[in-house]
Amino acid sequence: MKPEQVQAQLTRVLSSAIAELRDPRVPLIVTVERVMVTADYGLARVYVSAMGADMPALLDALSHARGHLQREVAAQVRMRRTPTLEFRDAGDSPL
Repeated sequence: MKPEQVQAQLTRVLSSAIAELRDPRVPLIVTVERVMVTADYGLARVYVSAMGADMPALLDALSHARGHLQREVAAQVRMRRTPTLEFRDAGDSPL
């Protein structure tokens, strides 16, 4: 699978998985702006944004839920191995 296809699938799966999290630090609407995977698919940087959210608390909550989110990815995206998820503030990222 091409990196663009993997990134599109990860964006879709993570958007719905994050929306289902029941953590008070995660606002109702979190946007997965984009996902960048490394060449070996070992790491996926997930850039997120949320209107008026406490971003450090949101990133902490997502990191805390990393295991659950990686299992969702493993269940829904056909890959040899599931990349490690790393969450970043979309506002801090260069394009």
